Amino acid sequence: MSIAEAALYGDLVQHLRDLCAQQLAQLKGVSVESERAALDEVIRAWFFAPQDDLYGLTPQRVIRNEELGIANTIPADRLGDLFEDDCPVCAAMRADAEAGLATDPDHDHGWSFGLAPDFSLLDEYDPEGSDERWRIEEERMEASLAERKAEAQALPFVGADDPDLARDIRQKRAWLDEDIPF
Repeated sequence: MSIAEAALYGDLVQHLRDLCAQQLAQLKGVSVESERAALDEVIRAWFFAPQDDLYGLTPQRVIRNEELGIANTIPADRLGDLFEDDCPVCAAMRADAEAGLATDPDHDHGWSFGLAPDFSLLDEYDPEGSDERWRIEEERMEASLAERKAEAQALPFVGADDPDLARDIRQKRAWLDEDIPF
């Protein structure tokens, strides 16, 4: 999500609030101002209500933390939401964080979250633009991968003439595509 998109969503919420206030006022035969005030209370309540998808934090706290450059640290009682039970690495990280918290309740376990979705509300209303964006992103990723492969092929490494060492390095870097010759 871009900064412009996030900023414009605030404008969208206010636009929808005003539109709904006008329509509700007409339906109820009351003033637009009273309906706008009622809708503002709904919006305000949302900002200050703890959200499960924010690990129990409120949208207000998450936004203010970001504005102040403070990490949105996951509360200790919600660490279980972060780690998968069937992952040994996750279990070890969780145990480490919980051990630190057991000895010091104010222990900074270092686990925080950010909000960077892969899609935006605009994508729902502009699927063609979304497809074009992802096409461009994919082209950029492929170009970057090709550039990294070319760099890897051009760089000599210690033991390049030792087939056993070359095999060991290849195995340790199995995450690289197989077509990178060493």
